[in-house]
Parts: sequence; C-alpha cells; structure tokens
Amino acid sequence: MADHQTITRAAAMFFDYFGMVPDDSKKDSLLKIVQSFSYIPWENLTKFLIKAQHREKESRLRLPGTVISEHIQNGAGGTCFSLTAALGDVLESAGHTCNPVMAEMQHGKNIHCALSIITPDGTRFLADPGYLVPVPIPLEPGKNTRLDVYDKKLIWESDSDGESYDMYTIEGENKQWRYKVWMKPVSCAEFRRHWQKSFDATGMNSLHLNCLHEDRRLSAHNTNLRIVYKERKQNEKLRDNYSGKIEKYFGLNRTVADAAYKEWRKLCRDR
Repeated sequence: MADHQTITRAAAMFFDYFGMVPDDSKKDSLLKIVQSFSYIPWENLTKFLIKAQHREKESRLRLPGTVISEHIQNGAGGTCFSLTAALGDVLESAGHTCNPVMAEMQHGKNIHCALSIITPDGTRFLADPGYLVPVPIPLEPGKNTRLDVYDKKLIWESDSDGESYDMYTIEGENKQWRYKVWMKPVSCAEFRRHWQKSFDATGMNSLHLNCLHEDRRLSAHNTNLRIVYKERKQNEKLRDNYSGKIEKYFGLNRTVADAAYKEWRKLCRDR
C-alpha cells in the first residue's frame, strides 16, 4: 500500500474526480471516501480482456493508478483485488492506516480480500470494495455489525477475540454465509500472490458486473441483468445489444464491453 504521507497519483485523481479535499482531521473523511469509492463498479471484463491477451504476470495487475484513471476515462472498475489495492492507496493518502486482509468463500480460501483500517484515533474498520459495501464497517471483538443495503441485510459476526468475522446476507427468511475474513494483515507479496492466482478462478470463465446507484443495485452475469430497487426487482436480457446495455446500465465504455463480450463468445465456442 502507499505511504500515507504522500498523495499518490491514484489518490489525486480520485479526490479531484469526486470533488474531495483529503483531510484526516475530519471524522467523516473515511465515510466519504468509502461511500464515493463504492460507486466504482465491480467488474471482471477488464480482467477478462487482460487474461485473453496472455500478458506477463507482473504486467497484468491493474494497479491503483490504472483503476482510477480507467474509471474516469471509460467507467471501468475492477475485481476485489484491484479495488482493494486502489481504495487502500486512496485512504492512506488521506491519513488512514490500511492493510489488506484475506477471506475464504464457498469456492476456496484467499479468493476474496478487503481492507483493515485503523483511523487516526485508533478505531478499527473493515472496508470491502469488492462486495460494494458502501460504508466502512466498525469492528469490535465479540460484537456483530449489521448493515441494510437495498433488499439485503449484511451481517458480520465476530469470533470471540475479533480475529475473524463471518459475513452473511439475509434476504427475507434466508440467511446465507458469504465469506470469512481473517483480520491478520498480509504482506504485499502475499497479497500479490493471491491476486495472481485469481486469474485462474472459476469466475473468470464468465462475464460479471455489479454496481450501486443511489436508488438501485445492478448485477449482470453474462447476458442476464438483474436490477434491484428497494421495493421491486427487474430482469433483462443483454444478448441483443450487450455492449450498449452494459454502457447504459453500468457506465462501462461499450468498446471495452464489446471486446470482452467477443472474447467470452470465443471462449464459449472453444470449450
């Protein structure tokens, strides 16, 4: 992560784009940054294209400067690793102490990540940009935290000493485990090893996008789109005009979306 005493290129672009002045003396600076960052979409189309290009390992990681600049230029986002690295860069430039932490999900260990944050007054939070959590989650050993996001309730359940938290979503009567995050920070080298392995994850065989708007949450899996409002849900097919609809709903430039769609169709034919 970046040295928090320096305003990095990525952070400078972020603050300028979202109209912020970094000020670690303001108690709400963490909230404002995390809220603004949550509007950057989770998407693997940019990652899908990089994988299809068979780049060298070190050149295929979309680092903070690339994530922020490509969001400004063409509406791109990233997956949990690139988003976590970028948010950490921005937060450290604003005076917060951040470290990446790893999580296990249904398909395996170390396939999700988040940020452990220590504010200047010593309070500990979790930020999860890969899950588009729009606020920092306060952590206290032995206590649980609950957050309502549109049609879902998110709950982080602490173990007795706060070394790990299990995150669940609740929709109606259905409570579903999503991940276990271990709060022990990992080194940059370990974080990058897990990041590199993520290119071979099962999810990289499909196109995925998720984003938040003030009044709705959107998710797309290949050619299926789901829009969730606070009071209703809507489904739509993207097949007829995939790139145009991706640009309309997610803000991702249609040229990028079209290139990813063509690579995905090629993969489907080759399998």
